[in-house]
Amino acid sequence: MSTAATEPAPSAGDVPTLHVEDVTVRFGGVTALDHVSFDVRPATIHAVIGPNGAGKSTCFNVVSGLYKVSEGTVRFGDDVVVGRRPHQLAHLGIGRAFQNVSLSGHTTVLDTVMLGRHALTSGGFLSAGLRLPKMRKEQARHADRVAEICAFLGLGDRLHRPVTELSYGDQKRVDIARAVATEPKLLMLDEPAAGMNEGETRDMARTITDLRDALGISVLLVEHDMALVMGIADHVTVLDFGKRIADGTPAAIQQDPEVIRAYLGDLAAEGVTADDLDTHHHHHDHHHDHHHDHHHDHPATSGPTEGTSS
Repeated sequence: MSTAATEPAPSAGDVPTLHVEDVTVRFGGVTALDHVSFDVRPATIHAVIGPNGAGKSTCFNVVSGLYKVSEGTVRFGDDVVVGRRPHQLAHLGIGRAFQNVSLSGHTTVLDTVMLGRHALTSGGFLSAGLRLPKMRKEQARHADRVAEICAFLGLGDRLHRPVTELSYGDQKRVDIARAVATEPKLLMLDEPAAGMNEGETRDMARTITDLRDALGISVLLVEHDMALVMGIADHVTVLDFGKRIADGTPAAIQQDPEVIRAYLGDLAAEGVTADDLDTHHHHHDHHHDHHHDHHHDHPATSGPTEGTSS
């Protein structure tokens, strides 16, 4: 794959560390996150994993500015992230790909990904001023960059097709392309492998690694798919019942008794062991047959704490 960057890709030195500092989130009487801390180092792929209802999505929504915190804070370098509007986060260099692709029926791949560029422009080129030569030129420049990003993500021949006509895997790539189009220093991915088969999951893993390598950016990944995470993450944070129970390399996490207990509690009866937490085994769906049936494991923290995913 050719590099996606027209300008030189940012070096890791330009990418700040994301600091999640002692974050607690309460919804009514329920504590969804309980004094959680971790750092996403520059240019690393950092995964947040855990069983259903562990607080993964709450954590993701805090970092992407959607949820307020009861205690603690999140900083991207020196900038406080908590409570920022999406366009402010885009200017800080945080780009979020949402789990559920919400698009109208006729929107093309190009137009959808151009929405990501919109966050970068002060002039609002999508809504006004297209008759002015300067704006037309800017529009063309953004369209070129979008085409380049889409080509990198394997969507180059589908730019003018409606997104809804694409396969599920390609729709997810469009969503990621839209986030990448904001030129983030930190790319946030919410369960990018949800609902994918093994082949699609493997392709997605390669895509995420390629993006990090080509752009030199950090990736924060919330994921239920243990095999995907163990194959690509540099660092893994494990949550259970809103608490951080482990934080380390994939190799260390795979051997951690508390992680095994939390993640495989209801698999132990099936004889699943720590050795199955590697990239060659796909036992991760035994307790999660339907990717969208998200919060039946931990009723104590389901409901408003997790929204559409856990």
